Formats: sequence, structure tokens, C-alpha cells
Amino acid sequence: MNLNDITNYIQSICENISNVLDVHVTVVTTDLTRIAGTGVFKEQINNKISDDSIYKKVLETGESFVINKDIEEKCVKCTNRDICKELADICTPIKLNDDIVGVLGIAAFSIVQKDSILSKNKELTEFIKSMSDLISYKLYELYKQEIKTMDDLEKEAIERAIKKYGSNTEGMKIVAEALNIGIATLYRKVKKFNIKY
Repeated sequence: MNLNDITNYIQSICENISNVLDVHVTVVTTDLTRIAGTGVFKEQINNKISDDSIYKKVLETGESFVINKDIEEKCVKCTNRDICKELADICTPIKLNDDIVGVLGIAAFSIVQKDSILSKNKELTEFIKSMSDLISYKLYELYKQEIKTMDDLEKEAIERAIKKYGSNTEGMKIVAEALNIGIATLYRKVKKFNIKY
């Protein structure tokens, strides 16, 4: 399960954040590939971002960061400083359970956006964390649905086999053999799935 499974949903979240906050928004995966974005980031979807970026640090530490390009030490030393147009950033990890699966970030490209981000950085950091949690929840729900689907497929296979081979003792032996499981396992699964035969 990874963020690439829900890119359309993530793009929609990014666009909504961008529309409400009037900032540029992006999401990158653990390999630093941009999978969603608004504004200038939209043209960079599917591109890798620099290993020198703060996003790498978010992935390594699991912490959120607020960046002011004018004073951030990492920005001052960054090799991309001269071509980087971002004036301020807030970025936070996206987690699935305890695993970091990506980074959600907002960026300012104008003085007005920068002042807006930095004047409310605590509130915006909490908001971005909430949006990150929303993405995580969607990914978790998809994961849960996938597991449920596997159970459903297993239940259906058992039901079809019972219908085909019968539910008497001899038929159940054939069902277990056809499904390549032991007879005790078959009866456990019949009970688990509440299969009536």
C-alpha cells in the first residue's frame, strides 16, 4: 500500500488546500517523487525532488518543519538556493500506522504568501497535519477494503467448492483438497465466514 494508489484523491486534497490558503501544495513519496501538486508543482508531478530538500529531513525524522528561506540554515547552505523560488514552507509527514509514506507540504512563492504562512505557522502546521491524517485515513481505508476483499474472495471460493462437491463428510474432504487446505482449516474458515451448508 502506498500513496500512488490514491493519487487522484491526494491531488484533490492539494487543490482544496491551495484554493483555501492561496499557497502552492505538493505531496512527495518516500523516494522523493512528486505525485501531486498545485501551481508550479503541478508541472513537476512525477519528477524527483532534490535530496537536499527539507522533505528528505521530514522523511528521516518524522517531524514537521516550518521553513523561512531567509534564515533557515539548510536553505542558506543549499546548492539549489539560487534557483529555488520557494520563500517559505510548512511540511509534515504522511504516515500509515507507524510508517512514513510521504510528505505533504505547502509553499509560498510570493512575499504575501510567505507572510501569511509565517504569521500563522502554528495553526497552519496543525492544519497540514490534519490534512496529512486525512490522506493517511484514506490509504488505511483502501488497505482495509483490500483485506476485506481477500476474505470475501476466500469465502466465495469455499462456497463455490461446497456447492460443487457437497457438504457431507466426503464432499468436505474433496473441498479441502481442491482448495489445497487441511480439513480442520476448512471447517475453521467455514465457521469464520459463517458459511451455511
